[in-house]
Amino acid sequence: MPIVRDLKKRDSKKILILNKGGDEMPKKAVIKPLSAHKREKADYVIFRTQDMRAEKKYSFNKRVLYFIAVGTFILFVLNFFTIGVKITTIVSQVEADAYNAFNSFISGGKNAADMNLGGAIQSFESANKSFEDAKERIWFLGNQTMLNRQGFGDSVYSILESGRLLSDAALLFSQGVSEINEVPILFVHNYAKSNEAPEYKKTSLTEKLKSALELFNGSFEKIQSAQTKLNSTALMFMPVNLQNQFVVINNRLNELIGIVKKIQNQIPAALKLLGDRYPHRYLVLLQNNSESRPTGGFIGSYLIVDVNDGYIENTAFYDIYESDGQLNTHIPTPQEIAALTDNWRMRDSNYSPDFELSAKKAAWFLEQEKGPGVDTVIAVNQSIVQHLFEITGPVEVEGFDTAFTANNYNTVLTYIIESKLEGAANPKAVLERLISVLKEKLYNQASFKTLFTLIQKGISEKQILAWSSDTQVQDFFKEIGIDGKIIQTADDEDFLNLISINIGGNKSDLYIESEILHETVIDNNGEISNKLTYSRKHTWRPDVLLDWKEALEPFGFSEYPEGLQDILGRGTNKSVIKIFLPKGSIIEDVIGIDKNELQSGIDEELDKSFVYFTLEVLPQNERVVTLLYKLPYKLDLFAADEYRLTVQKQPGSLFDTRLIKRILLDPSLTAYRSYPEDAVKSESIGIEYRTTLKTDQNFAALIGRE
Repeated sequence: MPIVRDLKKRDSKKILILNKGGDEMPKKAVIKPLSAHKREKADYVIFRTQDMRAEKKYSFNKRVLYFIAVGTFILFVLNFFTIGVKITTIVSQVEADAYNAFNSFISGGKNAADMNLGGAIQSFESANKSFEDAKERIWFLGNQTMLNRQGFGDSVYSILESGRLLSDAALLFSQGVSEINEVPILFVHNYAKSNEAPEYKKTSLTEKLKSALELFNGSFEKIQSAQTKLNSTALMFMPVNLQNQFVVINNRLNELIGIVKKIQNQIPAALKLLGDRYPHRYLVLLQNNSESRPTGGFIGSYLIVDVNDGYIENTAFYDIYESDGQLNTHIPTPQEIAALTDNWRMRDSNYSPDFELSAKKAAWFLEQEKGPGVDTVIAVNQSIVQHLFEITGPVEVEGFDTAFTANNYNTVLTYIIESKLEGAANPKAVLERLISVLKEKLYNQASFKTLFTLIQKGISEKQILAWSSDTQVQDFFKEIGIDGKIIQTADDEDFLNLISINIGGNKSDLYIESEILHETVIDNNGEISNKLTYSRKHTWRPDVLLDWKEALEPFGFSEYPEGLQDILGRGTNKSVIKIFLPKGSIIEDVIGIDKNELQSGIDEELDKSFVYFTLEVLPQNERVVTLLYKLPYKLDLFAADEYRLTVQKQPGSLFDTRLIKRILLDPSLTAYRSYPEDAVKSESIGIEYRTTLKTDQNFAALIGRE
């Protein structure tokens, strides 16, 4: 029987019954199993599913504390008055203690979610005391003859003890978060102090993290003990509605245990990244994404960064061409980037959209070019520098009377570097100085929260990617979504990843707008045909020159040679367009280019089929290419089946590609449900969804016969 899985979770077992119009049948409706030959004519479809809506996302701390708070809900709903009239006064006191404990606990959760950790710790301590007071009174009640017979006092005692343990767990967790929060504060403080006094002894940041890990370990043990107490509670003495609550609590605790385990696994990886036992060396690739490449942009420069005990001990800047000049061996170039060069070097090492493959190649090239071995490779796209300027404000660099800003830095840097104004031997000296000053200003005035938000945005939009040779660290990168891997979809799922590789030697990607129209046609037999229409528009206009002059003239630059204008973005945009599809896809036709220009094959490393072609777009012009292909699988429409598509965004893209997704069905078929749920349905276009590729996108539809 078909399984309709949630886009995030693929292990649902919920049974959903729909009628042919896509509505759920009444819960009391009696559905009898039908023989196979009668199912096609049935008025309903039965299948396993989950709600296809994306689940609400909580911040990490809010989610954890939410589960802890829910875990003590039973303490609030428990009616202690059922114990008996003879001991009403004591019972009322127990109820009051439990009520106060619960309120303190919830208050602590709210404070922690708002990062008021001092208030959270105080509230959790208060909750702990209230639980202890309630337990002492329950001990007295436990000596009452009536309670001993019924076993009710022991059950209540176990519940209160579990509440106390959960308060302890929350307290330890909050203290652990507090320890972690001190790390960036200490980093900035110690950096400033060591600059003032080189002999200043810095606080170990990795020891802070280890202390946090011990607190999280203690929290984990308390949660497990609380769960054991709840499981040992004699539910037979509880009202039926409360027994059901215990089941919910136990499920929440299981989820909470999983979350804390995840933290326990992540901190050791963070310790390695901070150079705990051994110094950690990074290769930081500075990618200029105004000249696109599979992982973002052209690698024009890089940094070697050494981190020890949580502190940066060394940062060295290198021009990529200087390093590439150290390699005299001829290395053949992969076919799809052969137009760039016939001799492969580190500057073109980001050949694959799968960052792990490209990062390994970059690290390999670095060693071949007499550089050091590295532990971790990070790619950062230049466009993220604009956000750094928004934090620091104008930045003054030695040798210039005018400050660099978010609005002028890209144009001015490109002009200086491409004109070799600072000398042919070291044309990127200005970039090295700018990075140094930016780093200094960020240390002195940027808050950790602001930087953390910027990094989160960079990760979600694929402006920052990372890979490590350490398996534990790489698992951590995968967990936070920075690994840049090509998604491995199932054999019965659609996939699309379209990347552009600028081979024109200019920065014209600054002026390229693009759109993808992906249309899927599903016929009566379940066969799937796709029509991919890709448009690419060059928006450069002559008035852009006025913007360049406005940025450059304050720096004293007044000459604009034709060749330099072409490099700045006026030139023809010449790019290789590479499209990854499900392995085994059958190409049927291409429109908009000569069929002989279309190259195809299978990437065994990525387990995907691909096609690629070269596309040239002149300024103020647009090119459109349409690809027709059939998927290597079909839907099983015997009852109902799902069509699923994953679209991956190219890392580092400067402008969000517009994406239109349409699903067109044979008249005998119907779509019961679709994801995203705000997709538009109409008789003329079927199902249509419009979005932009800020991040990877998922689409799904449940298809069946009418």
